[in-house]
Amino acid sequence: MAGIICNSECEVALLGSIILDEKLIVKAIESGVSPRDFYGEGYGFLYQAMVALHKSKKPIDIVSISSELSRMGSDTDAGTLASLTRNALPVNMQYYIDEVKDKAYKRGIQEQLLELLGDLDTKPADSIRGCIDELGKSIEYNKSVESLFVDASEIKRTDLTSGLETGFAELDSLLGGLVYGSLTVLTGEPSSGKSTLLNQIIAQNIMHGQRCMLYSGELTSFNILQWFMRTVANIDDLKEFKGRTGSYYDVTRHGEDLIRKWIKNRLYIYSEDAASTIDNLLNSIEYLIRTKDVKLFILDNMMTVDNSGLEEYDKQKRLAKKLKELARKYKICIILVAHPKKKSEKDKKYHMHDVAGASEVVNLADYELILTRDISVDPKTEVVSDVTKIGILKNRITGKQGISARLHFDSMRKRFWMAKEELVKDYKYGHVDQVEFVELDSVADDVPF
Repeated sequence: MAGIICNSECEVALLGSIILDEKLIVKAIESGVSPRDFYGEGYGFLYQAMVALHKSKKPIDIVSISSELSRMGSDTDAGTLASLTRNALPVNMQYYIDEVKDKAYKRGIQEQLLELLGDLDTKPADSIRGCIDELGKSIEYNKSVESLFVDASEIKRTDLTSGLETGFAELDSLLGGLVYGSLTVLTGEPSSGKSTLLNQIIAQNIMHGQRCMLYSGELTSFNILQWFMRTVANIDDLKEFKGRTGSYYDVTRHGEDLIRKWIKNRLYIYSEDAASTIDNLLNSIEYLIRTKDVKLFILDNMMTVDNSGLEEYDKQKRLAKKLKELARKYKICIILVAHPKKKSEKDKKYHMHDVAGASEVVNLADYELILTRDISVDPKTEVVSDVTKIGILKNRITGKQGISARLHFDSMRKRFWMAKEELVKDYKYGHVDQVEFVELDSVADDVPF
C-alpha cells in the first residue's frame, strides 16, 4: 500500500516563508490554504496561530508566534520555528501553496479510498456503488476552483490616477502618468534617445522615493551608471575635462559621491554576470517586489533576453505575458524596450504594430511609446536639423493616442526636455542626508569616465 500523500518540504517552506515575509499570510489565506491542508505534525496548528495573529493585526514573527502557540496550548520552541526558515524562499510562495493544496486534495481522495477498501468485503454492492459515485463527484469538484472567480460587488475601487510619473509634464498629462499595473512598450531606432529617456524616468521616481530596477542586455553596469550620472547631475556638478579627442563634460567627484548615496537602496541594476533568461529576470523582479518594494522595472531590451528552449516569437510572447501578469498582480509599472520594424525611406510613419517580433507584445501593452529622430541638412544653408519626437501609439488608460510631442535635447546635460524647467530640474540628490539609506554595493569606481 502506498504511503500517505504529502509534501513535508513544501509545508515547511510555506510556513517558513510567512515567517520571513509576514505579508505572505495574505497570499496564503486568499489562496484558500487552511490548517487541515497540512499533514506534518503540528503544522496545521502553527498555521492556525499565524492566521490568528494576522486577524488580530499582530506581527507574525518567531516571538509572537511562540507566544500565540503557548496561549493555544502548544510548547513549540523558538529554535524549531527558526529552523522552518532554513530552506524557505519567499519568492517561491505560490509553488509551495499549490503543492500543499494539491497534496491535501489528493490525500482526501486517498483517505476515502482507504476507507472504502477497508470494509469492501462487508459492504453491500449498492452501497459500494454509492460510495464510488460520491468519490467521483469529489474528484470532479475541487474547491480550489472557488479562487478562480470573485463576486463583482466586492471588487475594490481603483484610483486610475495612481501610479508613477515620467517627469515630462506634457507627456504625463496625455498618458495619465504610468498607472500601477501597467505594461509599457517603448520602441525607437538606435540612437533615438531611449536610454536617456529611461534615465530621466528613473531619476524622476527616485526623487519621489520610489525604487527602480534596470536590466540592460547591451550596456555594462559601468556604462549604465556613467550615463545615468550625466543625466542626473546638476550644472554645478558638471565639469569640462580635456581628453585626447577634445573637451567633454563629466560629473565631478563631489557630484558622483552625492548621486551614489542618493541611489543606495533605490536603484538596482541586473548583474551583467547573471544569465539573462526569462526565469532569472522574472524571479529577480518578484524578489525585488517582495523584499525591496520596487515599483518600476525597465527591461532594455526584449531582444536580448535569452531562452534557448523557445522559438524567438514564443519567447517574446511568454516574456510579455509574464510581465503583464506581474504588473497586474503586484500593482507595479514595467517598461519593456523593443526594436521597431525596419521601415523604408519613403514610409516613415509608424503604426501600433510596427514593433519587431510577436504581435502579442503590443496587444498586451497598456501604453506604446515611440521615439523618432530626424536628422537633416539644409542644402542651401548647410544648417543641421536634429529633431526628436515622442509619439503615443497606444494608450489604454486615457485613450489619447496618435499624438506626438517634440523633445529637445541638451548635449551637455544629457537631458531631454519639453518645458524649460525640465532642463534645469534639480533631482534633489543633494538632500540625501535627510533620508536614511541601506548600503548598496558600488557599480563603478573612478570618475571621469
